[in-house]
Amino acid sequence: MYVTMMMTDQIPLDLPPPLLNGEVALMPPMVNGDGSQQVFLVQVNPGETFTIRAEDGSLQCIQGPAEVPMMSPNGSIPPIHVPPGYISQVLEDNTGVRRVVITPGSHECYPPSYSPTISPTHHLPPYMVPPPFIPNSHTAFYPPVSPGDMPPHQYYQHHLPPMYGEEIIPVYNMNYINRDEQYSKPQPKKVPKERQLDRQNRLNSPPASVYKSNMGCASMYNGYSKSHSSLGGSGGGGGGSGGGGGGGSAGGSPSAKKTNRGARSSPRNSEPDVPDPDSETKQVQDMLSGMEKPQISNIQARTARLTWAPPAGLVNRDRPSNGHPYTCTYEVTLSDKGRDGKYRLIYSGEELECNLKELRPATDYHVRVNAMCNSVKGSCSEAGTFTTHSSAPDCPFPPKLSHRTKSSLTLQWKPPVDNGSKITNYLLEWDEGKRNNVFRECYFGGQRHYKLTRLCPAMAYTFRVAARNDIGMSGFSPEVVFCTTGSLPHLPLAPRLVRAGITWITLEWSRPDGCSAEERISYTLEIQEENNGTEFHPKYTGENLTCTVEGLKRSTQYKFRLIASNLEGHSHPSEVLVCTTSPDKPGPPSKPCVKGAVTPYSFTVKWDPPQDNGGSEILTYLLEISEGNSDANQWDIAYSGPATEHECDHLKPGTLYRLRICSISTGGHSQCSESLPVRTLSVAPGPCQAPRVVGKAKHKEVQLQWECPSSEGSCEVTEYSLVMSEGEAEPAEVYHGPELECTVGSLLPGASYSFRLRAANEAGYGPFSEAMEVTTAAGPPGQCGAPSLTLTSSTCVLVSWESPETSGADISEYRLEWGRDEEPMELIYCGSDTQCEISDLAPATPYCCRLQAANQAGVGPYSEVVSCVMPASAPEVVSGLCVLEQDPTGCGEYSPSTCLALRWDEPCCNGAEISSYALHLGDRQISLDGTTTCHVLQQLQPDTEYSIQIQAMNEVGASPLSGPLVACTRPLPPEPPRLECVAPGPQSLKLRWGDNSSSSSSKVLMSTELTYNLQMEDKTGRFLTIYRGPSHTYKMQRLAESSSYCFRIQAVSEAGEGPFSDTYSFTTTKSVPPTLKAARVCQLEGNVCEVSWEGVPPMRGDPISYTLQVLIGRELDYKQVYKGEDTSHQMLLQCNTEYRFRVCVCRRCQDSSQELCGALSPASLFTLRRTEPTLTGDAATAAAGAVSPTGIISTDERFAAVIVCAFAALSILIAFILQYFCMK
Repeated sequence: MYVTMMMTDQIPLDLPPPLLNGEVALMPPMVNGDGSQQVFLVQVNPGETFTIRAEDGSLQCIQGPAEVPMMSPNGSIPPIHVPPGYISQVLEDNTGVRRVVITPGSHECYPPSYSPTISPTHHLPPYMVPPPFIPNSHTAFYPPVSPGDMPPHQYYQHHLPPMYGEEIIPVYNMNYINRDEQYSKPQPKKVPKERQLDRQNRLNSPPASVYKSNMGCASMYNGYSKSHSSLGGSGGGGGGSGGGGGGGSAGGSPSAKKTNRGARSSPRNSEPDVPDPDSETKQVQDMLSGMEKPQISNIQARTARLTWAPPAGLVNRDRPSNGHPYTCTYEVTLSDKGRDGKYRLIYSGEELECNLKELRPATDYHVRVNAMCNSVKGSCSEAGTFTTHSSAPDCPFPPKLSHRTKSSLTLQWKPPVDNGSKITNYLLEWDEGKRNNVFRECYFGGQRHYKLTRLCPAMAYTFRVAARNDIGMSGFSPEVVFCTTGSLPHLPLAPRLVRAGITWITLEWSRPDGCSAEERISYTLEIQEENNGTEFHPKYTGENLTCTVEGLKRSTQYKFRLIASNLEGHSHPSEVLVCTTSPDKPGPPSKPCVKGAVTPYSFTVKWDPPQDNGGSEILTYLLEISEGNSDANQWDIAYSGPATEHECDHLKPGTLYRLRICSISTGGHSQCSESLPVRTLSVAPGPCQAPRVVGKAKHKEVQLQWECPSSEGSCEVTEYSLVMSEGEAEPAEVYHGPELECTVGSLLPGASYSFRLRAANEAGYGPFSEAMEVTTAAGPPGQCGAPSLTLTSSTCVLVSWESPETSGADISEYRLEWGRDEEPMELIYCGSDTQCEISDLAPATPYCCRLQAANQAGVGPYSEVVSCVMPASAPEVVSGLCVLEQDPTGCGEYSPSTCLALRWDEPCCNGAEISSYALHLGDRQISLDGTTTCHVLQQLQPDTEYSIQIQAMNEVGASPLSGPLVACTRPLPPEPPRLECVAPGPQSLKLRWGDNSSSSSSKVLMSTELTYNLQMEDKTGRFLTIYRGPSHTYKMQRLAESSSYCFRIQAVSEAGEGPFSDTYSFTTTKSVPPTLKAARVCQLEGNVCEVSWEGVPPMRGDPISYTLQVLIGRELDYKQVYKGEDTSHQMLLQCNTEYRFRVCVCRRCQDSSQELCGALSPASLFTLRRTEPTLTGDAATAAAGAVSPTGIISTDERFAAVIVCAFAALSILIAFILQYFCMK
């Protein structure tokens, strides 16, 4: 175990939450100093027990794995007594944390679980266990370091071996600081002595509230509890030697060390500013006791809403010494027994409101709230009082029957809980005796009883009741059924027997006379057993009119009587019915056995009676016999009678029989006994008939067939024996077996043989049959010799052979089969000659043949196969000669006008490799290599027909010429036309080209359709196709002004693509300035007017100028009055004179000193009016009348409008006149 000493200024309470992955969190940072108080961590390994003794002498035992924090008030290391054989050693790392390691004595070494930065400072006798003795462990120990002191790779994990199990380590002047980590399993109940020790231990421990700053709830992970609580809990440590040891153990998995570790240092005595734990707890408790009375809202009959405010001191109070904010939980208690009654807990949580449910209506409730913070609980607040609203009554209990007669029922019921409002009425409903779940009102009033009259006797009625107050109607009570009284049932008739079985009897009866169909009658069937006393016992009670009584004895007499009952009582018993159960069928007799000897035709069997006769005497025995061993065979009755033995005769010899016996009584047939197999003796078979020949006798074998001899019974013949004799020689057996035929071979052709047959079964062999004489026939010829092959030409062979030996008959024909090697042979000759000539054979081809002879007896075997190879010959005729559209050789010099690309199929070489080809082109002969099957004829005339033939050659000779191929070369491709630009523009070029008629093939080109391929050079120097088609013009759009572009053109016809033309360069023109809008004219002072227009920016660096023209009065020509770069001009005008202004833009090209002027803008009309003095009266009217006629056509636009209107009126008038006269 490890004892870790820490010295800190205060106990940090903000513990890190436990890790869920099983790792151990780093310990809080610690400050090394010379304080008077120190905290020690005792690390207890799994399976060990750590025992400490406090100042009062009580013992506390802690089970490992655990870390036990202890505090030393004087700052010194406590004396630790170790058992014999163990040593303790104090280790101190560079952070000031000291550890006391207790291990078994051994050689001096350092514990392998510490970093090299930890060095021993206090040495006792150095007896440590060597590293190989220390096993591995899952317990992780992380030295308390600050960031940067020790790298993460120096954190070691190690598990020390068990030190000792139950040794007591007395530690003096130490206060035990318990941890709030427990296992999630429930703690066992403590006996009174343990409770006293536990109470004493809690009194000796410091206050729990000082160390509980983060009270968390326990969570379950993988079946183990992990607590988010801090140090200082008093839930685990028990005082005395029998105290519980779970207070300091980890709450996680047994294989993972608890990671929730808090600060374990206590305040120093030299710092008086640290608050006292008891005083701080009292302050928190006083602060929590300042809860105000809760507020109740939304009060209903069974629900209400409760809200409250947190303690005023908690909101305004600073955070505690650990820096965490205060977290409170609230407990709400409720009482319905008055303010001082018993309160019950209804809510616990951190919310500031809760909904009260399941309240009773019209009830006074008192509710109060108390707060709890970090296990410190404040006193309850002042009780809040509220009363729930009234509601409809509760469901009443079912009504009860107080009195009944044959025609009336008196009911009464108790009032239910009224829920705060007095019950005013009751609603009683009934089903009127119809039993259909349809209820009708029979009473509504304030009485709690009601009498129903005019009812039917012995009738059942269903009732239910509900209560009503000022709030509403309650639910109905459970349904209840009551019946009116009636008379006792009449004496029923005796029950009737329906059917009697072996162990059961079925009885039936009818309803008593005088009972209505609605009256419920129950019946009681009583039984009296024979020889079992004279008392009747009830066997059935119910409303059915039939009953089956089971569990009876066989062949026993029983007496039955019936009693009818209703609500009024029981009737007298009916008359007695006497009946007897049926007897049971007897048991099977014993297995039959053979009595005496078994002969081929008879045997005797006997048997014993059955042990159980079924309650009656055995009348008859049935002996059944079956032939064969199959259950499907038919059983025949061999004997029927009372005897117990019988002789079975007239049987078949050698036959298997099975016998079984059954008995018959008044109870029925018994089951058959176990069958007995018996086989009669067998007899030998009789003489066989002479065998007969199947078909005709052959030259070397004969096939014989015979029939099975007659035999008695089932004595089957198992085998036959056939003997053969030739002349006076001894007979020899040639067949032995069960078949009815055989083939005797290895005979001589034309010889006579004698055959005899006998049969055998299990009894032995029978006599031989009569002899049968057989003479063999002549045989087929023998095998022919190998035929001889003689080559007469490259395609002809002469085949000859010799005659084989005959087998008693002359050879009638020879059969010669011929075929290619590795192919099936075919019959090519059939005759009596000894030679045959075969022609039309393929050169250089292997052939094979074989010969066979035949006579009237059959066909002989084939001879050996003879092979030969035909000599080679000239190749066959070349086929597949054709003209290709493209060059198959890919040489790049192919032109359809002067070249022909040929291809042909390689012919059969006929055994000799083709060495060359001879190509005949008219009178020319071209020799080609024999490895190629294509060739390009060059330097031909355009548009000319040629006749082509070809033949193949090998070392034997040349093949015949192929059929002539007529091919024609194409005309020459057209020359490129001349390209010219007919309409250059600033952003387009219109190109035109024509037909090149200077060529010698102009007539051909005129008859064929030409297409043209126009290409333009891009910035990278490549030519791209911009047009392909039959047109002679093309307009290139979206070009840049004053830019040069290069073009070339190509003509394409059916003869192919012609060459490209030379490169043509065309340049776009400069852009003309745009047309301006109409100028704006405005009058300044006096007769001065200003003409202004919109401006145009410079075009590609060229300056812009403007030209202003004016037309005065009715003059015909415009005059230029201004030219410059300004966008306005002032001029002096005359009064009452019309002026028309227009302006255009001019562009001065700097590279060519050319001036480009744009279109003129629309004319702007302006008339300068002189200001006249104001006229009055008739003078003004006269002046207006004088001016107005001239104002209608004062402008050209008005004059044009007048002319248009006049023409329109004239047209309408003429149309009207024409229509009028046409109609007339």
